[in-house]
Amino acid sequence: MEEKVLRHVVLFKFLDDVNEESIVCIEEAFMELKNKIPTIVSIEWGTNVSPEGLSQKFTHCFFVTFYSEADRDAYLPHPDHQVFGSLLSPYLDKVLVVDYWTNHS
Repeated sequence: MEEKVLRHVVLFKFLDDVNEESIVCIEEAFMELKNKIPTIVSIEWGTNVSPEGLSQKFTHCFFVTFYSEADRDAYLPHPDHQVFGSLLSPYLDKVLVVDYWTNHS
C-alpha cells in the first residue's frame, strides 16, 4: 500500500485581458515555491485540455504535495507564498482550492 499524501489542488481563472507573458511569469513563480518552501514535497501543473467544456474558464491546475496537514499549514502563511499571492492577484479572476488525502486502489 502506498503512503498517503496531502494534495493541495489550485485552479486559476485569469482575467480576460491578461497577456501570455504575465501568465508565463506566474507559472514560473508558482513552480519556484518548491525551492523556497521546504514543506512542499512536489509541485506539478498543467493547463486545461478537456474537451468537455466544463472548465468554467479555469485554465491552470497546480498540484502541491505535502506529507502532513502541518506541512500544508506552514506553507499557507509562508512569506514566499504571500509574495506569490501578491504577484498573482492583479491577474486573477477566480481561484478554486481543494485539499485531499490520496487514496489508492
